[in-house]
Amino acid sequence: FQLSEDVVNRMKESPQSKRDNQRSPCSSNGTAPPSPAAEGKPKSPTGTVSPYQNSADHLLSVCLWHSYRYEREQALVQEELLRLAKREREAASEALNTALQRERNNTNEERQRAAQLVSNKK
Repeated sequence: FQLSEDVVNRMKESPQSKRDNQRSPCSSNGTAPPSPAAEGKPKSPTGTVSPYQNSADHLLSVCLWHSYRYEREQALVQEELLRLAKREREAASEALNTALQRERNNTNEERQRAAQLVSNKK
């Protein structure tokens, strides 16, 4: 599987813009779990990102990946449903055409019988 460009871009967004967009599928209210960096709290004194921030980023990445997979699977299901509906329409159309052809044949046979009866009476 390869991530779509949109998903990769969402995963690259800064934690603050993710919080502003409120687009995490892992929370019931649609917001990402708060992190110290996203809330404006400073990083650790050494200037590195806190383990909590790395954990939140990882969780968000996992959530985005599952969201991407869910959307992709939904698209595949929709495509399959469209294919099935198309096949059903084609089968119904074929059945209708067969029935119409049978009726035409029956009508022609009756016409021929009627013509033959009229010619036999003369």
